[in-house]
Amino acid sequence: MMPWRLLIHDPLPPPLALAVDEAIALRCADQGNRSTLRFYQWDRPAISIGRFQSIDRAVRAEACRDAAIPVLRRITGGRAVWHDCEVTYSLVTPLPSSLFPPSLSHTVTAIGRALAVGLQQFGLPVQIPSTSPGPFHRRAASQSSFCFAEPAWYEVRIRGKKIIGSAQRRWRDRFLQQGSILLRHDPQAVARWLPVDSDDLQAAAGLEDFLTTPVAADRLARLLARSLASTWNIELEPGSLTAEETALAESLARDKYGDDAWTMKEVTSRPARSRPQ
Repeated sequence: MMPWRLLIHDPLPPPLALAVDEAIALRCADQGNRSTLRFYQWDRPAISIGRFQSIDRAVRAEACRDAAIPVLRRITGGRAVWHDCEVTYSLVTPLPSSLFPPSLSHTVTAIGRALAVGLQQFGLPVQIPSTSPGPFHRRAASQSSFCFAEPAWYEVRIRGKKIIGSAQRRWRDRFLQQGSILLRHDPQAVARWLPVDSDDLQAAAGLEDFLTTPVAADRLARLLARSLASTWNIELEPGSLTAEETALAESLARDKYGDDAWTMKEVTSRPARSRPQ
């Protein structure tokens, strides 16, 4: 099996943070269909909303504008995420894949289980996602716009609290999964920028809620990378973006993610192979 490329990036401006993920996905074939695992952070607090969300229902748009809080639309599905004290990950891999089942939810489960094994190395009582939904794993009926409001059966939890939120975009020959691993959950900050009720806020938690000492983002990223490599029996090679990926990411950051036209766009139809989480 071809080694995977590992990218661990310093904090980036919000438009570029998302643009790099899309550039990697769009240029996957140029890499010889090589898989890429990426960890990164944002250089300022920001909000990303799911591809199919309405911005006016997903966030407190006027408050965000007044406070100059960046709001960006992802190309993956899912719900709104407050990006602040977290480690963000992304994974791009060609399809079909011997590592991942063909269904979206079971692919999310496979990634979540590998991440959970890594988190257990910190002594955390992580609930490893089930391989299939059981009778008590039905998704809650919450209509919240907040990604962490309702843990599903395939998501990583600690004592019932959702600590990782993930979403996917699938093409015929590849997929992109993006995820937020909460280091610290700040319900007051989330409620300030998202229309979230108290019950939904209590569904989430950060790793620091269960640790006696904080974990550095870089250390967490490297430990999780090792865990995924071991769990999937793959080789990870530290790498960098190609010149083509860099140029495309800069273009996407400027003309798409940095442009209100994309963020404000109402996407009403879902491609057959793209579903929110």
